Amino acid sequence: MDAEVAVVGNGVAGYSCAARLARHGIRPLLIGRGLPVDRPPLTKNALAAGTLRLLADEARLDSLGIDRLDGMVDDADLDARRLVVGETEIEAAAIVLATGLAYRPPRIPGMDVAHVNANPRGMERLVLALAGGPKRVVVIGAGLIGTETGATLATAGHDVTALDVLPRPLDRLHDPLPALAAEALAATGARFVGGAQITELRRVGDDDLVTVCWEDGELVAEVVVAATGGRPFAPPGLGIDAAELPLAVGVDLRVAGFDRVHAVGDLILAPHARFGPIRFPHWDTAIATGERAADAIAAIDGELDRLPHWWTDIGPHTFAEVGWADAAVEWADEDGLHVGRDAAGEVVAALVADDPRRLRAARALVGS
Repeated sequence: MDAEVAVVGNGVAGYSCAARLARHGIRPLLIGRGLPVDRPPLTKNALAAGTLRLLADEARLDSLGIDRLDGMVDDADLDARRLVVGETEIEAAAIVLATGLAYRPPRIPGMDVAHVNANPRGMERLVLALAGGPKRVVVIGAGLIGTETGATLATAGHDVTALDVLPRPLDRLHDPLPALAAEALAATGARFVGGAQITELRRVGDDDLVTVCWEDGELVAEVVVAATGGRPFAPPGLGIDAAELPLAVGVDLRVAGFDRVHAVGDLILAPHARFGPIRFPHWDTAIATGERAADAIAAIDGELDRLPHWWTDIGPHTFAEVGWADAAVEWADEDGLHVGRDAAGEVVAALVADDPRRLRAARALVGS
């Protein structure tokens, strides 16, 4: 079959690209398992509701003018812009790669019993495991996904302990976020144990119980969630070496060495007009890169200049940040905003805690 544009991956970036292409009068073929799903909130909204949140159903896709192929790419010749999905061979005028992140638990003995809720199938299995009343839950990893997951489950009444090898939740982020996250997590009733290097998970007798072990302790859980982060993922059939990920792309999000092959979302180093190539795995950047690739395919000039922006809900607390924190060398409280400045003293990021009305002021400060 022929396609004007084949979009490989039906997450936020892939769907955003397909929808934008359709608005430009270009009919895309969206390739992925199932219907497009809003993946980032799988750790919060979908988990709390116990159901996936679709970006679009069949009727919506049809009304937009988006074709859909259910499956994964098994083989590809990107030079020739040819894809194979099951028994279907596709020849595309252009290809957009939007395959996102893979969430694979670390290679620790027994870790195969842990749930991963950052993808649709994993989240559905986790919901089934949590059914039937409050459970004893251990969340391994206290980055954004782990902290959000622990807070969501504790708020729902489960007995939750979050473990991390680092001493504080969100410890990979800048201050004061780790302290704020610790307070927010505690407010939900969840416990946090830092410095826990997991050594093994083992079944307890014939019961559906798991002992989570680390050097200085152990916990028995009914449900274990591995929230140890994701890595850029390209299906083996695409022929992209994992060592090349995340992909470097041009301002038009075209992959170097290929004609009319673009990449978006978590698969790439996003070529930001102000901050340069950045890896920014968040919903807002997924949308921005998807739309920018669609514009480039439609021969619309532009650049990726939307300010990076992320937010998180941890129990009753909300944190949002605008800008690129990695460019900051010093942080200070300025009129209620936590402001990051680079070596030249320029504002490059601003954090807002529990006051979403200040987000506009934060955006204006960084944008200026």
